[in-house]
Amino acid sequence: MFALETKTRAMIACGRRCCLCHKFTGVGMECHHITPHAQGGEDTYENCIPLCFDCHAEVGHYSSEHPRGTKFSPEELRGHRDHWYATYANGTGPGAPTGYEELDRNLYLKLYDLLGGSSRMIHFRDHDYSNCYSTDVEGRLWDFVHEVSLPQTEFFDAQMAAALADLKAAIHDYRQKSVNRIWHDGNVAHIPPEWLEKNERLEKRFDEAVEVMNRAATLIWESFTQFVKTARFYLKVDHK
Repeated sequence: MFALETKTRAMIACGRRCCLCHKFTGVGMECHHITPHAQGGEDTYENCIPLCFDCHAEVGHYSSEHPRGTKFSPEELRGHRDHWYATYANGTGPGAPTGYEELDRNLYLKLYDLLGGSSRMIHFRDHDYSNCYSTDVEGRLWDFVHEVSLPQTEFFDAQMAAALADLKAAIHDYRQKSVNRIWHDGNVAHIPPEWLEKNERLEKRFDEAVEVMNRAATLIWESFTQFVKTARFYLKVDHK
């Protein structure tokens, strides 16, 4: 087990953001042994990588007897950690080119337009999920998720990288919670209204689904708002 001093150094170095996905984790941050104890790994700062719960589970979920995919090697984990530590400390990723601000600005505007801008994203602030809505709303989210999964979609600026990670996490949470709660009928999406017509148990299910989706949508709006504010402050983007 890592000593408190080691954990504290690691938390400061990463800003309590996962070294793999970069989302803010707060008190949910977990310290992973890069080289496992079973293989002689020590409880040292050099052998520690701070991860969120999901990334920690993915890094640890591997069986050498039934391998699927490619295991995270110690060298790869150290590379991810050191890259994020340097990015967080310096404000930009290692090797950021001269004039990277313009590259980041163009990337931000591309992603902003892909989401439809504030006029479309305001849906996630104002919509009550007890009512139906256009499937175009989620279509823009899925297009965004595809775009940000590409290797070239990465900000050099540390604050923009962090804001993007939080927005991606909020959208991922929304997508997970929409499964078995949101139905699609052509161009219309909704929580099944027939749940209200059956019995008390289904009515309770409807109300719970509305509450869950309203919270998930609010999280998207808050993350999107922070994404825009970060771009205005660090990239000097002025939406007119």
